[in-house]
Amino acid sequence: MHSYKRLKLGATTSGATWSPVWISYGYNNRTQMLRIPAPGRIEDRTIDGACNPCLAATVVLAAGLDGIENKIEPGEPNSENLYAIPNETLLQRGLTTLPTNLLAATLELEQDEVIRAALGRGRDEDYVDYFIRVKRNEWNRYHEQVTPWEVDEYLTRF
Repeated sequence: MHSYKRLKLGATTSGATWSPVWISYGYNNRTQMLRIPAPGRIEDRTIDGACNPCLAATVVLAAGLDGIENKIEPGEPNSENLYAIPNETLLQRGLTTLPTNLLAATLELEQDEVIRAALGRGRDEDYVDYFIRVKRNEWNRYHEQVTPWEVDEYLTRF
């Protein structure tokens, strides 16, 4: 859950975060989702320490191989600081954002046939379907919690 909280559209007031929000790639540019800082080196900036490293490696490799096998053109690299450009401008240019929460991510995953094929079938179902069920259960439990922030924001401010 907390992995999604690091994703914030626009520049932060502290300037301390460089988490990618936009689906993009570029060279030595930390505002890009995929960063290519040097020849032969690619950094996927969407992954954080809360992921399952085996699943992450599998899906990144599967996506890359799918791109190579199907000769998917990635478009031109982006060299701009995406945090310095208004969100409306980036949307007009055709950029889209990463899912902003676990529920949105499961909705995207449900449609991804490349990842579904890469992870294969479990005993009774596709692994993706099992994973989505577990993560939606996690999302529901998280979403049902009333946090101290909500109590302060909505019940104690009068």
